[in-house]
Amino acid sequence: MRKSFLEILEKQELLDILERNGLGKEIEALLLNETKAYTKKGRLNKSGACRILECKPKELEDFLKKCRDIIKAEQFLD
Repeated sequence: MRKSFLEILEKQELLDILERNGLGKEIEALLLNETKAYTKKGRLNKSGACRILECKPKELEDFLKKCRDIIKAEQFLD
C-alpha cells in the first residue's frame, strides 16, 4: 500500500510536534528500530518498545499518554 503525500505530511507534522516538546530522542529510537517496536500489521509491540526505550511497561504507557496529550493540545491550539 502506497502512502499518499498528504499522509506523509500529516505524520511528519505529528513527529515535529513531539520533537518540539522534547520527545524527539524516544520517537527517533522507536522509528530507527521499527522492526522491533512494531508488528508486521503496524501495531506497537510493547515488549519490544520497552526494550528499545529501556523502560518498564507502566513507563511506556505514561510515555504514550504524554504523546497523545501533547498532540491533542497542539491540535486544539491550531
